[in-house]
Amino acid sequence: MPAQEPPYPHPHPHTDIVLGTIDDLQPTVNFASHAEVPATERWGPRIIPDYQLFCLLSGEAEVVIGQENYTLKAGDSALYGPHCPHKITIKSDAVFIGIHFAYIQESLAPVHPAYSIEACSEEWLQSSERRSYKLKLQNDELLELPPFFTLPGLEPILMRIVNEYLNEQPGYKVVLRALMTELLAAIVRNQLTKRPRSLEQSKIDPALQAINKQPEKNWSVNELAALCGYHVIYFSSLFRKCTGESPKQYLISERIRKAKYYLLSGEKMEVIAERLGYASVHYFSRNFKEETGLTPTEFKQQ
Repeated sequence: MPAQEPPYPHPHPHTDIVLGTIDDLQPTVNFASHAEVPATERWGPRIIPDYQLFCLLSGEAEVVIGQENYTLKAGDSALYGPHCPHKITIKSDAVFIGIHFAYIQESLAPVHPAYSIEACSEEWLQSSERRSYKLKLQNDELLELPPFFTLPGLEPILMRIVNEYLNEQPGYKVVLRALMTELLAAIVRNQLTKRPRSLEQSKIDPALQAINKQPEKNWSVNELAALCGYHVIYFSSLFRKCTGESPKQYLISERIRKAKYYLLSGEKMEVIAERLGYASVHYFSRNFKEETGLTPTEFKQQ
């Protein structure tokens, strides 16, 4: 019996979909699998109810999203959503990881996508156009998420997501959200590295790199300005223009960003405080709450 057309309007071409701001991400993993499949295995043409990351670990696969055709090889990934009719065909014996997820969803409970996947015809697939998914950055700039990309080092975190999903140990839903947030942040950062940087941004790179590598050091504005070769007043003005923060506030923000990661990784507060250059756990906790509105313990619980 031929596939029926979905009961909603045909996607409008070239329409951007803004998923929200990067800081508001609340991803929920709906399904995760690690599988070995034979050549000629095929999924689609279809439309899924959520978003999917399909990462090929070995073999070769053809992914068709609307009118775009891409051949995935080992290490390549595809990223698409509910507005994208697509088809995946395995061209040679392959191993892959597939993750279905929502970008922003208050509930942590997984909603299995299988019951809401809809078949569509080849004609519908070929007549549709891929939608562009974008996230809003801190400066209100929009960043398009790549439909196809290669990002080395993804397999370990993908396998952790699969294992957490399958084993359902206590707290697994919270861990899945943390891992998925880390994964999406890695994709966003990788995409940012591909964009041409402005001359002004490149001028403060030495300072940004120094803070990122040594957030525990109490960098002075003079030291950071000297790394970039500029007068303190000019450097401070340029830094704020490029980042939206003063050098001191940026250092604090970087410490808190790393602290969040360490907390979700299960490290003790005493270890985190020492690693990030705080004189005491009390000072670390106070600084964390000033920046986030939550104590470290409250952050982990949420």
